[in-house]
Amino acid sequence: MTMNEVHAVIELRITPQRDCGFGKIAERISRYEQVDACFLMSGGYDLLVFVKGDSLQDVAQFVAQDLSTIDGVLSTATHFMLKAYKAQGVGSHLGDDPRLAVTP
Repeated sequence: MTMNEVHAVIELRITPQRDCGFGKIAERISRYEQVDACFLMSGGYDLLVFVKGDSLQDVAQFVAQDLSTIDGVLSTATHFMLKAYKAQGVGSHLGDDPRLAVTP
């Protein structure tokens, strides 16, 4: 994650399509350049989409104008990433001491 990029995770509820389930919508969403990853999920929503943009407004506009207007998309919930403590298996080093802090 670079300093200037904004990253978000978006939960999507979608209606499965006859003969292809969630696949066709997921493939369409995956083609957007803003989308870093798209996963089919179990639970309260269907797709989990990781996106990036130049600003909060850029991501919000992408969700409002592109994702939410796709036929079959029922709802979206956007969560902006504020700070990374660990990404892609690498943790941010919060000090020189590699041990975890212990508190009573």
